[in-house]
Formats: sequence, structure tokens, C-alpha cells
Amino acid sequence: MSEEAYLDALEALEAGHRDRAAELAQSIVTEEPDHASAWALLSESLMPGKHGQPLDLKRTAQAIAATRQAVMLDPRRTDLWIRGAHLMRSIGCWEDALAWWQDARHHMPYEALPIVEQATILADLGLYDEAADRLSRIVEDNMDVGASQNARIMALLALVKKAATKERETLFRPWEANHDGWSIIRMRMTKPPISETTIFLLTVGPALLLLVLAARDVSGSGWSGLCLVSLATLTVSLVGVRLSRRWHQQVNRPALNLLRAMDVEVSSGFVVIPEDIRLSKLHMTLLQRTPPSYQERALKITERGRPWPKGHRPRLPDFESHLDDIGFIEDDEGSDAPAPYDEEEDAFWSKDEEE
Repeated sequence: MSEEAYLDALEALEAGHRDRAAELAQSIVTEEPDHASAWALLSESLMPGKHGQPLDLKRTAQAIAATRQAVMLDPRRTDLWIRGAHLMRSIGCWEDALAWWQDARHHMPYEALPIVEQATILADLGLYDEAADRLSRIVEDNMDVGASQNARIMALLALVKKAATKERETLFRPWEANHDGWSIIRMRMTKPPISETTIFLLTVGPALLLLVLAARDVSGSGWSGLCLVSLATLTVSLVGVRLSRRWHQQVNRPALNLLRAMDVEVSSGFVVIPEDIRLSKLHMTLLQRTPPSYQERALKITERGRPWPKGHRPRLPDFESHLDDIGFIEDDEGSDAPAPYDEEEDAFWSKDEEE
């Protein structure tokens, strides 16, 4: 009976009837909780379709729960690990996503994907030292990486290397109430962020316009003049794109800082953004660009109003927890000192169930 219902649910999903597919899949897992494929199907059915509306917080939580159950029963499904992390990040649960990928390492200890995803999250949170440590594991463990992963690793390495050259005081840490980054945000909190396209048009656009006018003067020079103008246009465009990207980061540094503060706040469940900044145009604009589920979670955290605990930092999982699974034995001969206490391991899953 369950297989017949599963096929019906699969057919409904392929036909685009996601609610019907979810209903059938839910009935299967209720009767047969160990049906891994049905849990995976339920997870997929809860996701928005190609032209569907973004998920609200409740449906996202249901999709995460179904995905978690599916990978518990079938941890070989890489697509489910990716889906679960995507859902967690869509509601700002960065800390949960870090732990999620650490759970994945227990099942795929020699795969680079979980480490790359962890490094990406850590870099987004501004924890560049931890991100660099994650990336170093790929080299130390001699892991194979694909072309797409290699591109992401190179970009992350460049970001981490750039951060390492800066003064530590300039790296924005939202959990520090007196950090200079808050002053930078206040300087532009009454204005929305500027897009990279706008910066390109305002800076490189006039140069391209001059080249177009110059092309009219050299139009009588034949192919040589046309080639010269084309080459100049291409050069200006390429250089302009590169400069626009750099200027975009510099001009929108307050927005990028505030976005990091929003992610830290929503991930931890503690309020870190000052009230005057929260009511600013910059914050409102950035919040409107996030998924509805993210906005719902942010509103709940703001309403609850728990202040950031003094001395608290984003909680990180034990990145070495998978070593016991692969038979790793640490060489601690000659050392009688007790192992140091890791306070970041304490009560990682301490968020309220109501979220």
C-alpha cells in the first residue's frame, strides 16, 4: 500500500501538485517512519516550485525536519545535505548549518564539500581565522576537489588572505557593541545600498560614451580604426567591471557590515543591532531583500528582545568530531596534561523550540 501511495505522490510531484504530493508523502511516513524515500519526497514536496512563492517560516521548518529525517535514514544522499543547508541558511540559521555540515562529515569524511560549505559560512560571519583553518584541512587531508569547488576555494582563500592583511580591529564583529563598524553603519544608515550596476554606469559609462564619440571620428580609418576602438572599448569595460566591483564593496561597506550583523543576530537568536540602526532606511532595505522566512525569524527575535550575552561568540561545532568514526588516534604520548575545555561545544543546540 505504501509503495502505491509513494508512486502516486511521485506522480503528483512531477505534475506540479506539491500540496497533494506532500499530503501523500506525509501519510506514508506516518505509517512507515523508516521509509527514507518518502521522507525525501516529503522534503522536496515542501520546497517551492519553479514559479512558486518563497517558503514561510513554518513550511521551512517542516522541510528542514523532513530533510533531517531523510538523511538520517539515507546519509548517502548528497543532494539532501545540500538542501538542508540551503533551508537553514534561508532562515539565517548559520550556526545550525555549520553543525549540519559537521554531521555530514561523519558520513563523508573524505569529501571536500562539507569543509568548503563550512568555510563559506565562517567567512560570511567574519570568522576568517576559522575559515582559513577549515580550508587548510582540504590540503592537509589531500582531498580531491572538482572544478567548481576549486573556484570557490580559490575565492575563499583570496578573501581570507585579504582579511589577514587588515588590522584585526577593522574586521567587523557585530557581537562587540563598541566596535567601530557600528559608527561606519550609522554614517550611511539613512541611505539604501548602491548597486554595482549603478556604480559601473556612473563611473565607466562616461568613458564608454567618449569612446563611442571617438569612433565616429575614426570611422573613416577603415578596419584598423574599428579594431582600435573595439579593443579600447573592451579594455575599458573589463577594467571598469573590476573597479566597479571593488568600489561597490568600499561604498557599501556599511551595508555589508549591517548584513553581517543581521545574520549573526538571526542565527544566534540574540539581539545585537541597536534600535536606531534597526529603524533606519538601510536596515529596512536590506531586510526586505531577504526571504520571507528570514524576515519572520528576525521579527520573532526582535520581539523577544534577548540581549547578546557578555563575552558570547557565535557557537561553533566540534570540527574534529568525525575523527573517531574514521579511527583517528591522536598521538599524545609524553603529555599528562588534561585536555582543554572547549566552551564552544557546550549546549550547541540551545535555541528555543518555538523558533
